[in-house]
Amino acid sequence: MAHIKKTQQSVGIRNTTRLTGEATMRILCKKTNTLVGYLYQWNNGDVQPAWLNEAMADVRYEPMVEAA
Repeated sequence: MAHIKKTQQSVGIRNTTRLTGEATMRILCKKTNTLVGYLYQWNNGDVQPAWLNEAMADVRYEPMVEAA
C-alpha cells in the first residue's frame, strides 16, 4: 500500500480521500428564502451538498459570511 501512495505522489495523482470538509456556501430555497442545506468543500477538492431535510432542485447558493 505504501508503494502505491508513493507512486501516486510521484506521478501527480491527487489523494481522493475525504478527510476534512468546510461549509463554503449556504443553500437557500428560491421560493421561501429559507436555509435548506450547506455546500461543503472537501480537502481533496470535491464539493458536496449537505441537506437539512430532503434535497431540493429550486435553490440558490449564498457564500458563508465569516464572523468579524
